[in-house]
Amino acid sequence: MLLEEKVQVLEVTEVSGEMLRLRTSGGAGRAVLYRRLCRDAKVGDWVIVNTTAVRLHLGTGGWDIVRIVLPDNDDNETSLKEKPDGHIMKLRYLADQHSVLSLESPESEEHCLFKKRLSLKNKHVLIGELHSMLIIAWFLLSSKKSLVAVISDEASLPLPVSRNLEYLHNQPGFYSLTSGQAFGGKGEVINVATGLQYAAEKFPDSAVIVTLGPGSAGTGTTYGYSGLAQAGWANLTGSFGGTPVWIPRLSEADKRKRHKGISHHTVTPLTELTYAKSILPLPSGTYSDPLLQDSEEKISIYPHIEMKKIAEEKLWPGLEEVQKMSPFPLTSMGRTMDKDPLFFLGVAAAVHWYLEAELLHHSANV
Repeated sequence: MLLEEKVQVLEVTEVSGEMLRLRTSGGAGRAVLYRRLCRDAKVGDWVIVNTTAVRLHLGTGGWDIVRIVLPDNDDNETSLKEKPDGHIMKLRYLADQHSVLSLESPESEEHCLFKKRLSLKNKHVLIGELHSMLIIAWFLLSSKKSLVAVISDEASLPLPVSRNLEYLHNQPGFYSLTSGQAFGGKGEVINVATGLQYAAEKFPDSAVIVTLGPGSAGTGTTYGYSGLAQAGWANLTGSFGGTPVWIPRLSEADKRKRHKGISHHTVTPLTELTYAKSILPLPSGTYSDPLLQDSEEKISIYPHIEMKKIAEEKLWPGLEEVQKMSPFPLTSMGRTMDKDPLFFLGVAAAVHWYLEAELLHHSANV
């Protein structure tokens, strides 16, 4: 189903390099316009917007999406760019297909980096399902490590829709790579493997995380959700000699039983579909232990998983500092840290273990 509506632009409320935000006369009353897919709209223009997600009351549907800016009598503009910047197409075989300069492409200055074999030997790679984990990890890491994020395409394809990424792209020491059909990162790559390769070659001292953009899908079934891709990322990491470090999806506040304690979105791909030796850091203490005990017992029988307990008292100070550093409230599934502290402790445990492991590795090689 595709629902659309013709609306008029009443106000351009925000302009960035990749996107316009508009106030409109119909639909949701607000819309986003991706500037690489549409020419800019101005006040008074009529546009066709996709209203499907809003009509279905989906979590990702707070905004309509501009499909086309209708021409007026004096408007002869037909293209956004006269010269393509690369030959790799994203959104292939859709009306919005467009070319990007993929880093692996022969016309890219970075092409030579991809001719060698990928090695992640002695490299730890953070694996995180939810987009909200990324910015929390960034704040926890930022005073100690730069961060490269490989964004896969199982959720949002246009990265500019993310307010978190808009903020992170303005921070020194952060670099994003959009893989597959996802687009809008600082670099574009064909797949997660070449994203990891570029990160390892160009940013050898940076932390690396693989995650999704916003808007992951779920169906309440065993395998029907975007986060199942974590197993593939972990296996890729292990295949090239690295060690996946899983950011556990934890919750006390989620009303859905499958997400209580350690979410099945972590447990299922990690236990059933991952063969690579994996690290699973978990918070431990009087608050966390009773909430995680049942899940830990189920996971403990799998020999490829090393659970690492991180004392809560080591994690709270960092999370409190994160809250002070962030210019906006940090949330996951609409919940702030005071509403679901276990989620934030899970991210902090993974980052804390990662930093300690990196420190040990550095000390051993000095």
